[in-house]
Amino acid sequence: MLDQIVPPMLVPLVLYFPNPNKISDPNHHSNNLKHSLSVTLTRFYPLAGRVNPDGQSINCHDQGVPFTVVKSRLNLSDLLRNKPDENLPRHLLPCAVTWDTEHCPGSSVALVQVNYFDCGDIAIGLVFWHKIADALTMGNFVNAWAHAARGSSESIPPSYVAQSVFPPKSEMQNPKGSLSTILKTGESIMRRYTFDAPAISKLKSIMTSAAGNRRGPTRVEAVSALIWRCFMAASRANHRSASVMTHAVNLRRRAEPPFPAECFGNFPGLAAAAAYNGEIENEGFELGQLLGKMRAAIAKIDGEFVKRLQGDDGMSGYLENLRLTWRDIPENADLLSISSWCGFGLYGVDFGFGKPAWLTRCDSGCDAGSRFLNVVWLMDARDGVGIEAWVILEEKYMSVFENVDDLRVFASCDPSPLDNIDQEPIRFASHCGTASVEEGLTSQLNPAFLC
Repeated sequence: MLDQIVPPMLVPLVLYFPNPNKISDPNHHSNNLKHSLSVTLTRFYPLAGRVNPDGQSINCHDQGVPFTVVKSRLNLSDLLRNKPDENLPRHLLPCAVTWDTEHCPGSSVALVQVNYFDCGDIAIGLVFWHKIADALTMGNFVNAWAHAARGSSESIPPSYVAQSVFPPKSEMQNPKGSLSTILKTGESIMRRYTFDAPAISKLKSIMTSAAGNRRGPTRVEAVSALIWRCFMAASRANHRSASVMTHAVNLRRRAEPPFPAECFGNFPGLAAAAAYNGEIENEGFELGQLLGKMRAAIAKIDGEFVKRLQGDDGMSGYLENLRLTWRDIPENADLLSISSWCGFGLYGVDFGFGKPAWLTRCDSGCDAGSRFLNVVWLMDARDGVGIEAWVILEEKYMSVFENVDDLRVFASCDPSPLDNIDQEPIRFASHCGTASVEEGLTSQLNPAFLC
């Protein structure tokens, strides 16, 4: 049932690997990636399935994962050294990604594209169907694939308990307050903000000293509170009286006892906290007040919350959870949706050619007219301490948001991903090629990168 709650959207991810050891034979290298992928799919078998006609489930008959190999003449280092073009990731992905379309019956639920650059750099682009896996499952899969590529069997196999604990429903309601009803798409502007370790430390110190916060905030809480405060300013400037900040919550950790991190699928919880936008003008207003509201909302997602979703009565429990989540939220409050991918270990991924220099959740590359509005994705910085915030807002909101003093003090806007990476400038040309169909994995060239 939990997978049925999630909107039928595609989730893209690109990992960028600076490779100091030039790969002499990309074909041999890609064959190893394909073979290790096929080995990994024997354990993560739902990712080799296809979407059923109902658009809510998959058919698992080991159809495989489409695997694209691309050889490019573009200079990846030059593309990343300055402000990256937000359209760059679309060329590194195996398919186009839009948010407001259904995934067609028979479509793959996972796709891979490996991009080789003659200098030796590699970018791996992946697309997942969100109805089959959440960010933690995606991270587990990528890490397991990397282990297999290195010939290691250390990764923990996935657990498939969710289907029995949260059995699917033959008819799934889409009630008010569900993810599908609160998210909207439209014309938008995206900005990438980086919060380095000193900035986060200062933010945490400010919030810890606020009245009532005996326990200091996590880095995700600190950044979320600041972004919400800036959004409130933008919302107020657009004549909205109240705002609601929703935060995605991993139900694995909230259950009693907790579910293992290796549980495959979606475990979506949604916390909602509200504030009146005028509060930011009040004398004595502190970010710690927003932290308190966030924590109170997340505290509602407890063992009882998860228990109500289990068993044959899970649908009624889901409706009750929605009622409890939204009952204290002002009508027509302006929505800001935050989701964190921090702590999933993606910067530790190593296929045998080093760890990624950068990774993108990659709403960039999507048509600006079809992106979700007023959403924020939080990603780990490469050092594991800082945070990158991908902020997508309506244009009239962004013009206010990006000029809030607090944001300009604590965050840098669209810096080069390579600022903190010690590597020489990269120069290269390229040639094109294609990989063969092997082990149930299809292969093709991406026309956007043909020489």
